[in-house]
Formats: sequence, C-alpha cells, structure tokens
Amino acid sequence: MRYLSLRRCTLVKNVQSYILTVSSSDLQVTCIFSQDCVLPCHFEPVGDEIIYWYRQSVLIYTYRQGSGLLDQSTHLYTGRISLFNGTINFGNASLHIQKCGQQDKGKYKCLVASGQNKNEHFIIVKVEAPIKSVNMETTCLSGYEEVKCSARNVYPAPRITLYTEPPVLPDGLPPNTRKKADRDGLYAVESKIRKLEDKADLTYICLVQSFYMSQLWRTSLQEKEIYSVEGQDFIIPCVALWDLENFTVTWSFTKEYNTSIIYTYDSITHLSSNVWKEKVRLVSPRGQIGDGSLQIRNPLRLEHAGIYTCVLSALQTKHEVRTTVNIVARTAKTQPKSSPQWIPPALISCLVLAVIIAGIVIVKRKVCKPRSTQTYGEVTDIHPMRDSQISLRCNVTNANSGEPSESTCLSEGMANRNT
Repeated sequence: MRYLSLRRCTLVKNVQSYILTVSSSDLQVTCIFSQDCVLPCHFEPVGDEIIYWYRQSVLIYTYRQGSGLLDQSTHLYTGRISLFNGTINFGNASLHIQKCGQQDKGKYKCLVASGQNKNEHFIIVKVEAPIKSVNMETTCLSGYEEVKCSARNVYPAPRITLYTEPPVLPDGLPPNTRKKADRDGLYAVESKIRKLEDKADLTYICLVQSFYMSQLWRTSLQEKEIYSVEGQDFIIPCVALWDLENFTVTWSFTKEYNTSIIYTYDSITHLSSNVWKEKVRLVSPRGQIGDGSLQIRNPLRLEHAGIYTCVLSALQTKHEVRTTVNIVARTAKTQPKSSPQWIPPALISCLVLAVIIAGIVIVKRKVCKPRSTQTYGEVTDIHPMRDSQISLRCNVTNANSGEPSESTCLSEGMANRNT
C-alpha cells in the first residue's frame, strides 16, 4: 500500500516554488477572478449520502441527502458556496463558488459517505484574472523619451520582459519594471526602457506571461522614417516578427494631430476596407505570413506626408510600425540620404575611391619627376632658337668676353634656318 501511494503521487512545482501533492486522478480547475466557478463531484446515488466539502483539510460545507440538512463551517464562504439541489438525487455533488477570489485557490476534497462506503474526489483550484490586453507606447513623463509596455487587471502578477532587437546594452539602460496590486488584489505591471537618440532602427519587444504560464502575449514596436518624391510610388514596410496565420491589418494616417483609418484587411475572410481607394494597396495580395506592407501611389507632398501606423493583430500577438513619411517636391535638386532616388552607398564608395586613387597618382607624378639636368645645348637641340634669340646671345657674349666671334654666330644662324 505504501508503494502504491508513492507511485500515485507526483510533485508539481509552480513559479513561486511552493509544492502541492497532486494525485494522477486529481482534477485541476482554473477559476476566473470575480466570476462563478464549479468544482465537479459525481457519485452513484443511494439515497442516504452525506456530502462533505473540504478546502486544505478544513471542512467548509456539509449536506445530508434526504433531510436537506446542510452546514457551512466557515464564514469565508458564507453566501458564496452551494450545491445544485435539483441534481443531487442524480449523483451530482458539484460545488458552486460565487465571485471567486485569490482566497479560493488551493486543494479541495469532495467526500461522499453512504454507510460504510466512502468516495473521495480531489480538485486543485487555480484562480486567475487572465491577460486581456498588452499596451506598448512611447512617453516623455520622465523628461526623456521612453518605451513603456503594460498590462492591467491581472492575477496573479504576470512576468513581463522588455528588450530591444538588436540589443543595445551596455550602451542603453536596463528596463525599469514595476508591479502593483489594487484593493481587489488585481495587478498592474509595467516595464519601461529609455530610447536612445542614436539608435533609430531598434525594434522594441515585450513579452507578458501569466503566472500559470497558460498565456503568453507578444507585442512589438518599430519606428521608422522614410523619404520619397512627389508623384513617385513608394512602399511602407510592415512585416510581423513572428509568423501569423490568422491576423488583421489596420493602417491609420496622422497629420496635424488628426488620425484616421485608411485601410483594413482580415486574412481569414480576405475582406478589406480601403478609404483611399486607388491610392493604396497591400503589397502582398493576401497578406501572406504577416506581411501588411502598403504601397502609396502617386503621392502628393501636401496631402500624403505624415505618420503612417500599421498594426498587425493576431491571437495574443500584436506588431506595430510607426513610419514618418517625408515627401519632397519633384524639382528638388538634392534629396535626403534616405531618399530612394539617391545613389546607392556602394556606388558612392567606388566613386570616392576612384577620386582618391587619381589624386594619389597625380601627386606621385609631381613628386617623383626628376629635376632637369639638360644643358643649354640640349635644350636648343630640342627647341631651336629663333634668329632674334641667336643675335641677342651673340651680342651679349661679344660684349662680355669677346667670344664667340661674329662669324661663328652667323654660321650658327644659317644652320638653324636650314633645319
């Protein structure tokens, strides 16, 4: 018998590291915070059964079939627990708990006694206020820009993780996480991380996991800035970080603090709503694998420059992309670096390298060219003198040294004419 009891029991360890002994036949029930919950218990009716309900070995309810006698042994459940009287004769001893709270979690035992026969049923009760939504936003409440991820009205307190891709630590600051319970015991959790001005292409990712690990919510945020030319089609990217089979896409446009929805799409029904008509379309016809990228056709500088927000939503998953679109006039001579019309960076690098090499060659030629060692005679051989130059040379020479003679000069002049 001892061997069988050890074999029959297992250890279950939760996140808070306390241990419950759970039988393989134990039933686990999750009750929703502030809602009614039913703990099932069924037996073979005879007619004289006495039904006992225990919580953590404390008797909380007694009912004697036939006499209708009942007793609630603790004020904690006064007016909140009951049996289904109309079904007890059919073997239903299930316990009905109204407005469940954190005080109701634990291990329950249903004992049905009839004469010498006893039947026991064990139920492990968890109480949870599930995660209904996760919000991610940018704030400036601390004097600088932060990305905040939060969830409210959750029980027990969930685990929240906020990080960036690619990672910015140790350059960036670690997230600041807080958890706070209200009067009803429901938790509000939030995590904030400071934005870095020189890190414009970061993706902020937030994971919120329930205490019992039955839920995992994922949300992410990207902020981008692109440039385009008036009248030229361009694409605003919006691709989810995770593969999404069933999702919705919602595009909104903000200009001068006025926001309006311009496009929606449902991947299940393939239905869409397009307020801007022929001006916009999805790049992927059916939004495959969570691709909600949008093409803007023939944009106008004054009408279509602004902030475009794309939200991809699926079960417990949301991806948001906020893109600031700048549209410059077609006649502009220079375009910002982010403009699609600029020369690709690789080509610019090649041109700069070619200019540098050409400059080095020119400088090298100037530096390496030897100084002239040619004699005056060699120069005159290459560039023959004119008659006036010869005459001047002769006159100067005769005046100074008497040499060369006049005849020599005349013969030299004649030779140059012949050549």
